[in-house]
Amino acid sequence: MKSVFVIWKDSDGGMWHPVAKLTRTTDGFRFNYTKGADHKNFIAFPRMDDLSKVYHSATLFSFFTNRLIPTNRPEFKKMLEWSDIDPEGYDELDLLGVSGGARKTDEFRIISEPEVSQRGQYKIRFFVSGIRHLDEVSATRVTKLQVGEELKLLLEDSNPHDCMAVLLATGDNVPIGYCPKYFNCDIRALLAEPELDSYNLRVVKLNEESPAQFRVLCEFVTKWPQGFTPLVSEEYLAHTTQCEPSI
Repeated sequence: MKSVFVIWKDSDGGMWHPVAKLTRTTDGFRFNYTKGADHKNFIAFPRMDDLSKVYHSATLFSFFTNRLIPTNRPEFKKMLEWSDIDPEGYDELDLLGVSGGARKTDEFRIISEPEVSQRGQYKIRFFVSGIRHLDEVSATRVTKLQVGEELKLLLEDSNPHDCMAVLLATGDNVPIGYCPKYFNCDIRALLAEPELDSYNLRVVKLNEESPAQFRVLCEFVTKWPQGFTPLVSEEYLAHTTQCEPSI
């Protein structure tokens, strides 16, 4: 079963919190809130205002469909192309997970739940964050990136804005942006694993004419350590296991 999390940004503190989880089931979709939804400033979604319930639907909930570009608009094909997703038989959850499903009118993002591959690997794809804030040297280096080029991760413990920040840099040590904040804990935990001897981070897609937030698509792959649990935080845990009739 494929799942995505809804991440919400608290306007007061500027921190991101996982507040809900959507899972594709054999007969539709299941939606439940996570413990992050207990935040005092979070407001539940319309028609799903009980945090203690699990909701079911045969079709994708409107909260998520409203974050997908209509298929008859030219931007839809562009987003599939930027996200390196095959337009034939694409999965809406894959598109939401890699694009983030962002809207200008709110502070929500959608992220995919990492899954262990058949080869026992941890793999995530994400767009590089912070490109529009790069200095001239780094911005120029971004324009010279190549598909397949290997990148490296640098832990910025002294970052004044985020002590968990993970910087992305080229082989010649030029910073090109950051890993999205919501994957920082996973990446740091994986890099700290004693049995982890290597990882692969490479450029998958370059989109020169896209907005900055969709400019560089990367893929991070490494061994899935025995017993490793992704997205380790109590806020990701299900709020409840009670069930609500389908809506």
